[in-house]
Formats: sequence, structure tokens, C-alpha cells
Amino acid sequence: MERPSSLAAGKLVVALLLLLVLARPVQAQEADATYTVAAGDTLGAIAAQLGVSLDALTSANAIDDPNRIRVGQVLLVPNADGALPVASLAAVTTTGRVRAKAGDTLGALATRYKLDPALLVELNNAPSTRRLFPGQPVNVPEDVLPPPSINFGAITAFDASATIMQGRTGRVYVTSSRPLDLIGRWLGQPLVFTPLDDAGLRQAALIPVDALLEPGEYALELGYTTARGVDLLRTWPVTVESGPYEYQDIVISQDKADVLTPDVVVAERERVIGIWSQISPDLWWRDAFQRPISADYPTTSPFGTRRTYSVADIGNFHAGQDFGAPEGTLILAPAPGVVVLAEPLAVRGNAVMLDHGRGVFSGYWHMSEIKATPGMQVAAGDVLGLVGTTGLSTGAHLHWELRINGVAVDPMQFTEEPPFVTPQ
Repeated sequence: MERPSSLAAGKLVVALLLLLVLARPVQAQEADATYTVAAGDTLGAIAAQLGVSLDALTSANAIDDPNRIRVGQVLLVPNADGALPVASLAAVTTTGRVRAKAGDTLGALATRYKLDPALLVELNNAPSTRRLFPGQPVNVPEDVLPPPSINFGAITAFDASATIMQGRTGRVYVTSSRPLDLIGRWLGQPLVFTPLDDAGLRQAALIPVDALLEPGEYALELGYTTARGVDLLRTWPVTVESGPYEYQDIVISQDKADVLTPDVVVAERERVIGIWSQISPDLWWRDAFQRPISADYPTTSPFGTRRTYSVADIGNFHAGQDFGAPEGTLILAPAPGVVVLAEPLAVRGNAVMLDHGRGVFSGYWHMSEIKATPGMQVAAGDVLGLVGTTGLSTGAHLHWELRINGVAVDPMQFTEEPPFVTPQ
């Protein structure tokens, strides 16, 4: 009679323990390792909901501007100490497979691919010391894999961004068995390829996406001209997804509006288009951009904001990134380049434009004073001018613009990324 009674008591204890566990508040690190941004979310509200600090959430996701998150964005949830649990890394890691060699362990593979051993353990559900048999498939992050080989003449490998957000920039990398004059077309415009090695066997191009391009699937065309003069071409699909852009009405004072006649606006547009349509032979920009203004000055109007103006046909979206700052604040070159424009303009005010090579240009508008001259070669950190409110401006600020093959794209993307990943 005592045994059934003990069993019943044990079940009661288990039931009570379960109730206690279920009744506990769930901390962020015990919940899902990721959070998907929903409509109406703000980063501060998400941090409060998850029980983590805003700074930890921002740092864990490398967010440059806490005001710029988008619906559907997947955020990593840090632990209370700000560190990322390995499970969160695995949850958002797109995996591929490699084959183990004789004598391999997960620890050895982690060393070979410069990975955290704990991540490989998580992806493969096996201890880091377990010996692997030759040829055994092992899950690894997809971004450490080389581009897959393809059967396309002298082109042996191809890697392109599968999805690009409106206003952002993708890349395409091409490996060939011999140097090629590559042909690339994107939305009817030619791509500009840059060699990444001395032999010319690995080349890359930037794929700029207009901030107003309709979301959907588009064809990226790639190939080369054979020795017999035949164009060998193939296409790959690239998906353009919506960007997180808001709307803004800009009211211009009458004294500024009076000088912005259609003839003035069109003439200025043609002048700057003529400059940023050039293709220089060398790419001088190799590292991530520095900010062109001190981090003390915040974004006042982000790139891509949909806009209406009270005067003139200026455009229907914000083609640059605005930083609010007092008049006279230094404006600095974010990367090496050559000054190709330094003069007052009606719309852009006192303006400087840099050519970074291979169809990449940056612009700095509304200066109170220009400190550069055309033809000057600049390095990152050199002074270009001073913040002002000249031209079509409602207050002292820097408008920073980036054009790739003539397309305005978000310059802030490249404060976190170099233009290309060069081969080791």
C-alpha cells in the first residue's frame, strides 16, 4: 500500500514544480533567441518587452541608427550581460555544408574556417572533440563557403546578392579561369567591374538599387565576349524588397522658392548628372566609410524618406543622409577620392563632390564655406568644408549623398561595410 502512495506523492511534487516553472516570468535569454520586428515596433519598446537594455540590443545587432528598423527584420536577443547566446547565432545563420577530411573534428574545422567552435557545436548538435569520418557532411555558416562552381565557359564561379532592399547596394563576384572583359547589366544599365586580384581572375561589381524601384524579382545579366566575338550571357534572379521609409513634407521659404525656377533646377540637375556619370579607371575607395561629420551630430532626415516639396520639381524622395549640426561644423572626406566639383549651386547650395573611382561619387551639400578645390586628391578625414544652410535648406545641416553608376543609394550602409571583400 505504501508504494502507490509514494508514487502519487512523487507525481504531486512534479506537478507542483511544473506549475512553479510555468508561473515564472520568462527572461529575454530564456525566450526565443531572435525577435522579428512587427508593424509599430520601436527598438526601445522591443528592448523593454524582452527585458534587455537598449544599448545591448543595439550593439548585438550592429544597429547604427536605432530609429531605422524595418518590419520583418530579425533581431538577435542578447543575454542580460549583453552577450549573444550561441543558440541565437545558430537561429539566424544560413548554413551550407562542407566535407570533413581524415582526422577532422568540429574544433579543427572551426579553426580552419575561423569560426567559434561553440557555433559549429550548435549547428551540428555534436561535441567539438568528436572525430569525423572522411567525407562526412558538416553544417557551417553559408558565408564561409566559396561560391559554387558553375558550367559557364571561362567563368568558373559566380556569387551575387539574392535579395537587395530598396535604396541599398548589392554585390556580384565573378571568378574566371582567365582574365575576361565581363559584361554585366542591371535594369538596363551596365555594371562596372573592378579586379580584386593582380591576375584579374576575380572581379566584382556593385549593384545599386533605386529607393523607388518597385519591389519584385529582376534579372541580373552576366557574361563575357568570347575570343570569336560572341557574347556569352546568362541571367540570374535578384529580389528587391521594400525599404523602411517614411514620408515628409518640406516647406520652403518664399525667398528661396523665388530663385528655384524650372530652368535653374533642370540646368543644375544636368550639371551634376554629367559629373557622376563618369567612370574613372581606378577604385580608390577600399575600406568602410568614415562618417563625414562627428558622431555627436544625429541624423535629422534619413536616406530614402519619401518627400513632397512646397516648390519646384526637386524629386520625390530624399537622396541622401542629413545630419543636423551648427553652422561651421567640419565636414570631412569619408574615404579617398578626387574633388570633381566645388562651387555654389542653386538647389544644393555650396557643394563639393568626390569621385571615389569606378562610378562611385559622394556629394556634400548646403555648406557655409567650401574648403576644397577641383582636382584636389583627398584622404579619409581631410576637410571638405563647413556645415551651413545654403541652397534649398531649412536649417544648418550636412546632406551627404552617394551615387553608384548614377543611382542614389544609402551611404550609411558603407559606414559598416567595405565596397568589396577582397580575396585572402
